[in-house]
Amino acid sequence: MRPSWTGTAPSPRPAGRYLLPDPRRGQGRMYPLAPILLFTVLAMLAGARSYRQVHGFIRTHLDRLNKEFGLSLRRAPAYSSVRFILHGLDAEERERVFREHAASLVEDTMETPVEGASFPPAVAIDGKTLRGSFDAFHDRKAA
Repeated sequence: MRPSWTGTAPSPRPAGRYLLPDPRRGQGRMYPLAPILLFTVLAMLAGARSYRQVHGFIRTHLDRLNKEFGLSLRRAPAYSSVRFILHGLDAEERERVFREHAASLVEDTMETPVEGASFPPAVAIDGKTLRGSFDAFHDRKAA
């Protein structure tokens, strides 16, 4: 039996805690860093495996993404812009920020969970399937 918690919904953490420094010059910031990172993660969760596919995801869902996240991007960044933005980030700093954010989500869930909700302590995900691995023995994608 899984434990259930009661309490109020967690308050959002201050955004500044998880900010990555943006290495682009001021005039080179047509697209804000945070939404591009968010949209890239969403695109990858939706199956995007290339910068072109990330661009396609953002272009297809731009109106919905703008509405849901309170943005006003006029158009999706080109795939080369997404690549430039992501390659300009420090990999170690990016990993540190993502890990801190993930850890804080776990802390929030354990300390102040949503009333009546029950959460598993962990979720197992098969990385081979997520990456679209191929099962050569059965001549098909890994299930």
